[in-house]
Amino acid sequence: MTKHGLLIASVVAVMTAGIPVPARAQSPASSSAPTAADRQAAAKDFAEGQRAFTLGDYPRAAEAFERAYAKSPHHSSLWNAARSWQRAGEIARAANLYARYLREAPPNAPDRNSASSALKKLTLKLARLDLHAGPGLSDLRVDGDTVDHPSVYVTPGTHLVEAMAGDHKVQQTQKVDAGAVVSVALVAPPPPKPKPEPLKSEPPKPSGKLPPAVVFVGGAVTVALAGATVWSGLSTWSQKDTFDTSPTQANLDEGHSRQSRTNWLLGATGGAAVLTAVAAVWLVDWKKPAVEKPGDKPAASLQLGAGPGSLLLRGSF
Repeated sequence: MTKHGLLIASVVAVMTAGIPVPARAQSPASSSAPTAADRQAAAKDFAEGQRAFTLGDYPRAAEAFERAYAKSPHHSSLWNAARSWQRAGEIARAANLYARYLREAPPNAPDRNSASSALKKLTLKLARLDLHAGPGLSDLRVDGDTVDHPSVYVTPGTHLVEAMAGDHKVQQTQKVDAGAVVSVALVAPPPPKPKPEPLKSEPPKPSGKLPPAVVFVGGAVTVALAGATVWSGLSTWSQKDTFDTSPTQANLDEGHSRQSRTNWLLGATGGAAVLTAVAAVWLVDWKKPAVEKPGDKPAASLQLGAGPGSLLLRGSF
């Protein structure tokens, strides 16, 4: 059996026996030590990786070794996964696993020199991205894959680096050549500016003047008084004819009464006309009124009617 075969067999034996994994060999992402069930499941995956590697199915072997590491972290799983990916031609994945193995394996690990030599050769064909995520960023990824270290080996070409800033994704593309070391910095966007509060519309200040309805009412009153004056004047003229026909004291008194009434109505009509004119020119606010809304009070209305021997004026405000 080869040296690497002996290493694989020894690691399987360690996992199966349930010997605790050294603390320095545990994954940094692991929050607790693996249970006995985890170690047994890891041993099965490790054995599957060994069989696949022997058969030359290197991708399946690499995936099995990585599953074993995820369930029971041990640097030997990283070493075997890196070798498998290298044999499969996935040199970037192999390089990242070699680098992780060198970070986690103890100084006296038997394959440190081999891993370091393999990584040095692969870096000649690869580029390295040194990632810097600013405050407020999380879930750092390269080409959609989560990274476990700020230094990531990639193949030459264009790559997508992204992270999350809350609910927003921050992205940057970077083109690299073989052998290059490129620094990529992601910065969270500034927080959105608060929306300005809408201006509160103040109700229009009262102008201190009368509404236009006053003029309309005054005009209607003036017209009504003018009509009453005409009617009273005709009545007085009719009484004069009656007196000329029958010159009695009663007809004379009635004529004087109707004349007084007509004179009073004439003065009232003139006064109403003058007041309405003054209001229309100086006292009324003729600005366009606000649009009437449902529920507003109805506008002022005025109705003029005639009855037997009288005039009727009705209105609402």
